[in-house]
Amino acid sequence: MTADVLHSYRQQVARGVRRLAPDDTDQVARLLESDGHPQAETNIAERLQRWCEHPDGAAFVWDERGRLLGVIAAHVIPSFEVDGAWLRVVALAVAESARGRGIGTSLVAAAETFGLMRGCSSVEATSLRTREGAHAFYRALGYQDRTDAAGRFQRRLP
Repeated sequence: MTADVLHSYRQQVARGVRRLAPDDTDQVARLLESDGHPQAETNIAERLQRWCEHPDGAAFVWDERGRLLGVIAAHVIPSFEVDGAWLRVVALAVAESARGRGIGTSLVAAAETFGLMRGCSSVEATSLRTREGAHAFYRALGYQDRTDAAGRFQRRLP
């Protein structure tokens, strides 16, 4: 780990970013619901516990004196066709009332730092086409929309 990576991580922690804890379940559920992901019929407590324990995943929250204003989850994926690994941002939600304060940027920085510490050479985030604000956010951070270069195909398993 380089000194720059460690410094970046410490800066984010100092700003209010910390690792997700199992006690955060209710507040994270509200953040996800406010972002359009209903949690009522899900087992969010079990899911978050798995994220807290998974060695290749990390989740961070923005904690402002006990009130969570944002959450991000990311996972390290080893490359198969080349050496190394890449980081996949799985979820990012910031309370609407707290947007524009740098919370999302700090959460992304914490996730990226986790990826760098784990040897990742790139990061990917996906966002529904209808979330124009999210697209502008990622572009402002230097992310490029690559949907013209690759398709994304999904299928539900039986």
